[in-house]
Amino acid sequence: MSTPSGPPEGGDQNHAPMLRAVLGTELALATIIVALRLFCRLRLTRSPGWDDWIMLATFTCAVVGTTMDLVGMTYGIGRHVYYLRHEDAVFATKLAWLCQAFVITALTIGKVSVAFFVLRLSNTKWHFYFLHTINVTLGLINVPLIIWTYAQCRPSALLWDPTLPGECQDPKKQGSFAIFQGYDGTSLMIWYTTEMYVIIIAGSLPTLRPLFQKTVSVYRSRKQRSSHGYQSYDHTPHEMQPYRKKKHTNTSILCTKNQDNERSDDSEVLASNAEGITKTVDITFASSPGVEEGKKWERWEEEHFGERGTREHERV
Repeated sequence: MSTPSGPPEGGDQNHAPMLRAVLGTELALATIIVALRLFCRLRLTRSPGWDDWIMLATFTCAVVGTTMDLVGMTYGIGRHVYYLRHEDAVFATKLAWLCQAFVITALTIGKVSVAFFVLRLSNTKWHFYFLHTINVTLGLINVPLIIWTYAQCRPSALLWDPTLPGECQDPKKQGSFAIFQGYDGTSLMIWYTTEMYVIIIAGSLPTLRPLFQKTVSVYRSRKQRSSHGYQSYDHTPHEMQPYRKKKHTNTSILCTKNQDNERSDDSEVLASNAEGITKTVDITFASSPGVEEGKKWERWEEEHFGERGTREHERV
C-alpha cells in the first residue's frame, strides 16, 4: 500500500457488493459439494482416503481466506485507498496480505488432493512416480513463495502500513498483490478465489458418483411402485393366484378353503342338464399353492372320488 497523491479516475467506486456476491456464491457451492463428498465417502462407500482429508484441508484454507476477504470489504477492500481512513486502509490491507498464505496453500494442496484421487483410480508405477513428482514440485515452489511473500519487507508490517520505518524490495516485484493500487485488485481477488474453488468443486464432483447412482436407483424404485400400486387381482404373480381345481360328477359341491386350511363353506347344488346331474367342485385357497396344499388336495380327491376318478381328472 502506498500513499495516493490524488483521487483516481472514475471517482469513488465500490466493488465490494460484486465481490461479496462472487465469493459468497462460490463458497456456498463449494460447501455443499464438499459436504456431499464426505457423506459419500464416510456413509455410502465407507472408504475415506488421503484425497478426502487433503481436500477437506483445502476447503478449510479456502474458507479462512474468503472470510478474511469478506471482513476486509467492511473496512475498504473494493474501494480505492484514497477514500479510506488510514486505520481502515491499514487493517483491510493487512487482511488482504494475510489471506495470501491461505490462498496459496489451498491452491497447492488442492492439486495434491486431485493427484491422490487419480492414484486411487489407477495406481500404476508410472502414475505413482509422475503424480508424486508433481506434488513435490508444487511444494518446492509454493512453500518458498509463502515465505517470500512476507519476507520481502522488513518488518513484514510494511506490506500493509507504509508509514512504519523499514525497507521493502522493489514494489514492482510484488505487483499482483497490490489490492489498493487502482482497481486491479478486484479482478485479482476474483481470479484467485475462483481458481481456488474450481479446484475444490471439480476435484470433488467425481467422488459423488455413488450418491448419484443411489439417487437414480431410489427414484426408479419409487416410480415402479407408483405405477404398480393399483394392480387388479388378475395381474398378481402366479404364486399369489388362488388355487383352484374342478371336477365333474353327479353332484355339484362348492368348497371354499380359508387361510387356516379349514372348510368355511359347503354347499350342494343339484342341476339337471341333457346328460344328467353334474357335480362341480370348486376349491379356493387364499394362500399360495405349495407341496402341502397339493398333497391335501390329492388326499381329498381320493377320499371323495376314488383312485379312478383322480386318474380321469388328470387325463382331463
